[in-house]
Amino acid sequence: MLPLFSLLAKLLAGPLFDYLKSVKQEELSRDVLQAEIERGLIASQTEIAAWQAKIVMAEIAGEDWLQRNWRPLVALTSFFSYWFVIIAYPFAVKAGVLPQVAFGEVGLNNLFWLTVTAMGGYIAGRSAEKITRIMRT
Repeated sequence: MLPLFSLLAKLLAGPLFDYLKSVKQEELSRDVLQAEIERGLIASQTEIAAWQAKIVMAEIAGEDWLQRNWRPLVALTSFFSYWFVIIAYPFAVKAGVLPQVAFGEVGLNNLFWLTVTAMGGYIAGRSAEKITRIMRT
C-alpha cells in the first residue's frame, strides 16, 4: 500500500507544484505590473504639475496687466454672476427693482453669455495691449 501511495503522491505532486508555482508567478507579475502602472501614473502627474507650474509662472511674469490677472478676473466674474442669480436677484425682484424672470434655461443661457463675454473681453484686451505695444515701437 505504501509504494502505491508514494507513486500516487509523486504523480500528483509534480503537476500540483507546477500549478502552484504558475499561480505564484502570475500573482508576482500582477503585483509588478500594478507597481509599474502606479509609477507611470505618478511620473505623468508630476510632469503635468511641472508644466502647469511653468504656465502659471509665465503668466505671472508676463508684461501685461491683463495677462497676469485674467484668471482672477474670470473667477470673480463667475462668482459675482452666481451671487447675483442666487442671492441679489431675488431681493431685487422683491424690492421691485427688477422684473421677475424664471432662471431656468434663460438663466443658464445668460450665464453662458456672461462667460463668453468675459473670455472675449480677455482675448480682445490682450490683442489690444499687444497692438498698442507694437504701435508704440
